[in-house]
Amino acid sequence: MIERADVVVIGSGGLGAATAFYLARSGGRHVALLDRHELGSQTSPRAAGLVAHARSTDLMVQLVKLAADGIASFAAETGQPLDWTRSGSLKVARRSEDADVLEAELARAVRHGLDAEQIEPDEARRLNPLLETDGVLAVLRLGDDLYFEPAQVAIGFARGAEAHGATLLPQTNVTRVAIEDGHVAAVETERGTIRTPIVVDAAGAWTRQVAEAAGIRIPLVPTRHQLFVTVPLEAVHAELPIVRIMDAAVYMRPCEGGLLWGVFEEGPQQVEMEEQAPGFQIRDLALDADVLRRAADDVRAQLPVLRAAAVREHRGGLPTMTADGQHIVGPAPGAEGFFVAGGCNVAGLSISPAIGQALAAWILEGAPPLDLSALALSRFASLSEEQLRRQAAWRYRHFYVSA
Repeated sequence: MIERADVVVIGSGGLGAATAFYLARSGGRHVALLDRHELGSQTSPRAAGLVAHARSTDLMVQLVKLAADGIASFAAETGQPLDWTRSGSLKVARRSEDADVLEAELARAVRHGLDAEQIEPDEARRLNPLLETDGVLAVLRLGDDLYFEPAQVAIGFARGAEAHGATLLPQTNVTRVAIEDGHVAAVETERGTIRTPIVVDAAGAWTRQVAEAAGIRIPLVPTRHQLFVTVPLEAVHAELPIVRIMDAAVYMRPCEGGLLWGVFEEGPQQVEMEEQAPGFQIRDLALDADVLRRAADDVRAQLPVLRAAAVREHRGGLPTMTADGQHIVGPAPGAEGFFVAGGCNVAGLSISPAIGQALAAWILEGAPPLDLSALALSRFASLSEEQLRRQAAWRYRHFYVSA
């Protein structure tokens, strides 16, 4: 166990591990990466592994572009493997209001120089024959979209950080971040205390608990997300475009010869972490296959394959949702040296290269490389718990259509 570090990153999921990597790679700082469990073992490896460029704000498009570049250069930068495929995607509207959203997203994509166009349903089916055109009003094709193997990202960043001198401390449960005279002073763990002036709270589903022990409120709601992986199918190959059905909140992509697909369900299960047993891990999360079966019924006219394909894996994680569907990144007011990387909003792993780089620069240079004020924790200063939970549930279900 170490006694001191220049920066302590709490949580080795995608956001935390990426931040630790870019901090360590810069040199000159001793970085410690802590996790209460094994490194990169919780929600990150249970993600869908999708990079979607059609986002609701210019800032998010900028971040996704940076993240996609980070995914493409991951192996070269970290020295660790990452399997990824730029398959492109088809975002499908079945309602007129969703077709309007696609028009706005197309205009934003073109403004940012993305490979994007609105195509006819028949052309979409030609690109992905598993998509039927019945009930389809509009389709946005995004050639820049890609998918990757989620289990490789967090652990790859962590091992890359270690190669640059970071200390990795799995199975190290944080009990409190000590704040003295308004400044971070130390991280107290069950294995001992680490003196440090800078902490990054990237603890995923446990982010609120870490912050609240230091008297800081971070309004996040851990929310169950589930997906199926099917057996290999003859019609599937790696370059089939990702498909997203907007109003049903269903997505589908190739995965090891089969399909990986999931849904942002109506009335999602929000999990109270303080009510879980002390040894709770994401693998202990109760899953409900009926949620996915109902989703398959909802899109049976467009994706009949989802009802027909046998399932070989059912997995779920606990992404953290915010009230506005945007991440929380940056310093915590009133506690100098306390930074947050949270509120993944079911897209944290895919954007982790961009957030990690930006937060590392913020810590090392005093400012991020682009304006992240829209992601500041302070924007939720007056948000009640009831508002948080209601709005977070809405954002989860409306992931593809919210403005």
